[in-house]
Amino acid sequence: MPQISVIVPVYKVEKDLTRCVDSLINQTLQDIEIILVDDGSPDECPAICDNYARQDKRIKVIHKKNGGVSAARNDGLAIAIGDWVIFCDSDDWMELDACQLLVSCGNQNSVDVVMADINRVNDGNISYVQFFDSDFITHDSKYIQSIVEAILYPSYCKNPSKNNPATGFYGGPWNKAIRRKLLMENSILFDVELLGVCDDMLFSAYVLSSCESLAYISEPIYNYMMFSASITQTHKANMVNINQRIFNAFENYLKCCNEDEQFETAYAAFVIRRFEEMLRFYFFNKKNDLELPERLKELKLVMKSEPYYSASNLVDVNILQAQHKRVAKLLKMQSANGLCTLYKFKQVRGGGTQLTQKVDVKLNIVCASLGLPIEPCMKVCA
Repeated sequence: MPQISVIVPVYKVEKDLTRCVDSLINQTLQDIEIILVDDGSPDECPAICDNYARQDKRIKVIHKKNGGVSAARNDGLAIAIGDWVIFCDSDDWMELDACQLLVSCGNQNSVDVVMADINRVNDGNISYVQFFDSDFITHDSKYIQSIVEAILYPSYCKNPSKNNPATGFYGGPWNKAIRRKLLMENSILFDVELLGVCDDMLFSAYVLSSCESLAYISEPIYNYMMFSASITQTHKANMVNINQRIFNAFENYLKCCNEDEQFETAYAAFVIRRFEEMLRFYFFNKKNDLELPERLKELKLVMKSEPYYSASNLVDVNILQAQHKRVAKLLKMQSANGLCTLYKFKQVRGGGTQLTQKVDVKLNIVCASLGLPIEPCMKVCA
């Protein structure tokens, strides 16, 4: 039985797949199994996977109809036999000693989960992301649950790094080695209903709420490829529906794992974060073809609905990032017009265009409602 199973969902990554798999077959810990899940990829990925399997008996390949990253990870987990499990995205790659570090730490300290740091790779530039200030081993359930709060909103991290602080990624499944027994006994899988959005965060939340012990190594073991700005700013016409799916799934999680309501304010911050993304990717995205009055009408209905309305009243605005704080205040005021002006101003400033008098007047009103002077507001919005 291999010490660890590395599960890799594969879809349309023929240019990056070799780098990923090479980083796995060359691990310093050789007692591993590598499960490549071809998720109906239409390119050369299926052939690449099969070629690797012919060369290395530790590699298993699943070919399946496209069903999304969550289903692919679940299918890989279904045939995994390692003592430990970790997930690796096929456009990323692992450091060569990653499995050795994780498994050794987990076995020596008899913990359920081992978490480590990552490198963020953006246009060839690598930056180190450190999740906590120093290494630790804990059996404290309250402390482990505080990491779930950080998954929901990173500012809730209780001991962030002073030098290379993480601004997200706490919920990633690719920097956590998990005992497979823990996943099997608690029936923990990725939620396929989330369509690959926030499913990793929910998975990690269930893992941490089920485990009794966790170790952290302040060492980067994984290289995470960032998307370009043009991709991340893509218009998402189904954002309202996506958010509702996410909230339904997380509220089911809270019903079974939030008995003393310790996640209440962190979840409210998570809702605000998703609301801000919805404003950016849908309501006020330049690629949205709907007329503005129609968008504002829909936005007003959303702002009155749950969980947005309750989140605006429950959230601790002091812990929010600047833009989330402004959005939360305007949401609490139920000011769709204020939000519209705020995002219109960001677009104008982002395009290097001179501020029009009409927008200038509206921005003054928005800044006044937020208790912010106009000049600082212009600087942070630009």
